[in-house]
Amino acid sequence: MRLIARLILLGMLFGLVNSTVVPQTYFEDNFDNPKESGKKWTPLFGEWEFKNKEYQQLGGEPNSMSLVSDEYWEEEWNNYTFEVKGNKIGGGEGFLIMFRCRGMMQPRGKPLKKHPPRMQKQKPSLEYWWNLGGWGNTRSKVESWGGKAGADSKDIIKAKTWYDIKIINTPKDYTVILNDKEVAKVEDDTQDGIGRIGLATWSTEARYDSVIVYGPDGPSAPVKANGKASLTWGYLKTQK
Repeated sequence: MRLIARLILLGMLFGLVNSTVVPQTYFEDNFDNPKESGKKWTPLFGEWEFKNKEYQQLGGEPNSMSLVSDEYWEEEWNNYTFEVKGNKIGGGEGFLIMFRCRGMMQPRGKPLKKHPPRMQKQKPSLEYWWNLGGWGNTRSKVESWGGKAGADSKDIIKAKTWYDIKIINTPKDYTVILNDKEVAKVEDDTQDGIGRIGLATWSTEARYDSVIVYGPDGPSAPVKANGKASLTWGYLKTQK
């Protein structure tokens, strides 16, 4: 009955779309379907695999990146919340959670694979990543090429432990949250907050699950990158 009630409410909301703001899910992937997930991501470097209904980076190489594909991202999205679950399999560091990414990413000593086509044409380049358990797993910090770094903390990442990671990005600032605890909020209006999300590692093997990006009104009624609503409830995967 609860599911029916929710569907009825959803229908009512769509009927009032001209006068009511409908919460939107911009992007999501729980990796249950490797074929579909393969369309959603563009690996730039590293050994990425869809395995055990997760997205795993198993190479342990530095600067291993995978970004959301062009088809699943709209460049005007600059006011969103990005949530993902991360689990360190092994290695010297933790997670690199990417956001506000546009243009050509920095290779940092490693040749990167072909970027999503639309990104290759964008200038200037912009790249942010929340380095969780960086510097030999001694601390964490948001780093950036072309933007403002910040959110320095003493958070480290334990192996074989699931972490809930959240980044709230707006045109004027970003907030980073780890396991429901706000780590920092940084004022930053660089490029009005535009740029897509991605997952990465540095000399570490890791697995990711339950990725979702949603607008300021919260997750609901998933929206494809072409702006059309999809009446699915894809973000109902059992919690880890």
